[in-house]
Amino acid sequence: MVLTLMRHGIAESWTGSDASRALTPHGAEIVHEVVKGLKSGGWSPGAVVCSPLLRSQMTAAIVLEYFPGLQHEVLSQVVHTDDDLFDEMGWLGVVDPVIVGHNPGLSRLASQLVGASGHMPFEPATVACYRVDGLPPRSPGQLLFFAPPTFARCLR
Repeated sequence: MVLTLMRHGIAESWTGSDASRALTPHGAEIVHEVVKGLKSGGWSPGAVVCSPLLRSQMTAAIVLEYFPGLQHEVLSQVVHTDDDLFDEMGWLGVVDPVIVGHNPGLSRLASQLVGASGHMPFEPATVACYRVDGLPPRSPGQLLFFAPPTFARCLR
């Protein structure tokens, strides 16, 4: 199974509700460039799963513009632990998903998927792709690529 992690794009400053923070126009532009670049390089997710927060839903919608017709699931809540995330993913029955989410959870999960501790740096619109033995993974996965937006945008 291929599992992709993607952090949402650059969002508005936090002035009110965190849940309603939208992508900035520049943030949306970067996400478009990243997804377009990765698609031209052969990346193709099998499903899109995102957190319920607006910035993640907007990022997921951009992914779906490039991959129409994919299964799309919005998680019922922001999951803060890897076990909870994989439990919910198991219930959804997704294959080769891209998970659009937030830090610090994504950066921690990115490291754990290869058996490392700590946090992998995950700036907005960063994408990491792994080959794993299932959800939840029973052993460390293989990192297929790690693409900060500056790199992914070059693939266009």
